[in-house]
Amino acid sequence: MNSIEIYNIEDIIDIHLNGQLYLYMSNVIRKQDYDIYYSDLIDDGYWNFAYLKNKEVSLENIFDDIKFNMNKLNRNPIIYITSNIIDSKLQESIKDSKLKSLYTDVWMTLDNLEQFELYKSKIDFSVYKVDETLQKQFIQAIMDGFSGDNPEDPYESLSDGYRIALEKSFNENNSEYKVIHYLGKKEKEAISTATVVYKKDKAIIYNVTTNKKYQQNGVCKQMMSDIIKDLIELNIGEICVQTEQGFYTEEVYKKMGFIERLLGEAYIEKE
Repeated sequence: MNSIEIYNIEDIIDIHLNGQLYLYMSNVIRKQDYDIYYSDLIDDGYWNFAYLKNKEVSLENIFDDIKFNMNKLNRNPIIYITSNIIDSKLQESIKDSKLKSLYTDVWMTLDNLEQFELYKSKIDFSVYKVDETLQKQFIQAIMDGFSGDNPEDPYESLSDGYRIALEKSFNENNSEYKVIHYLGKKEKEAISTATVVYKKDKAIIYNVTTNKKYQQNGVCKQMMSDIIKDLIELNIGEICVQTEQGFYTEEVYKKMGFIERLLGEAYIEKE
């Protein structure tokens, strides 16, 4: 795992881990050295993993414990390690372990929201906060946007569990982690989506999709522009996006001004 400068990242990690309890209806089992986040609705490796909290552990022993507990949940054992806790000792332990990389997340942040360029796409469309009247259209646009038929996208098609979890994410919650969904529409057609999860003055943007017919026309950048205007009004000072390392989306976010701050590596057991 490469070393990346860590910049005010602990609060962002907290939002990602604990905000998903409300975005994708996840659950958490808290242990001394790691926490297991898992979903009863979604069974993939992005929302079912053990997050390592303590770098001073025996990686081999800790993974055996994770394996035991995740197998009881009928979930594949995955350990997720963020680069803010990586040192040379842990790096060597990973190298010598029975683990292999499953995927690598790049966490990218933007902290100059006021300076983000107001942008208008070549496509004439409007961005809406999703209410009950737009809910079904929004969820279908998410499912279509992650259809898994584009080899340049990092994510496979979504299971129907995502649909159910997204439906539930519209329910009111009294948590400090808040969820806002956005839908871009060209007349009656849904052409883009995004979801914001925020706590206090920091936010993460998920579910960023653009209808394939309208890609490479600045739709994503206009979505970001409109969302950032809303977030400034909420006194959000820093936002984060995630993508898998090595995919074109990494360059898209860089061109918007996002800076790589952290890597998150998911590991599974070698066969």
